[in-house]
Amino acid sequence: MEFTNEELKSLDKYIEQKAQKIIKEEMNKYGIMKGWSAKVSSVNGDGTVNVKLSTDDINVIPNIKNKSGVSLVQNDEVFLFSISSLKNAFIGVKK
Repeated sequence: MEFTNEELKSLDKYIEQKAQKIIKEEMNKYGIMKGWSAKVSSVNGDGTVNVKLSTDDINVIPNIKNKSGVSLVQNDEVFLFSISSLKNAFIGVKK
């Protein structure tokens, strides 16, 4: 049985999407820490910051706690860490 290039691309995309879904479900199930690269869009008066993920330059994630031990300013690049979702994310490292 032979496949066309289009069929192979479609199959590759399908497998990648399924694998990503399974990995995400397993990471959530076992509480594995995840990391994201982000940029500080603004600093709040309470010391939290608002960030944009490197993969999404439009949506701002508000009120992220800074646990990096260093002061942050607008446009600083940081790494966010969380378990299960961005709802409990914190800044762990300034790049």
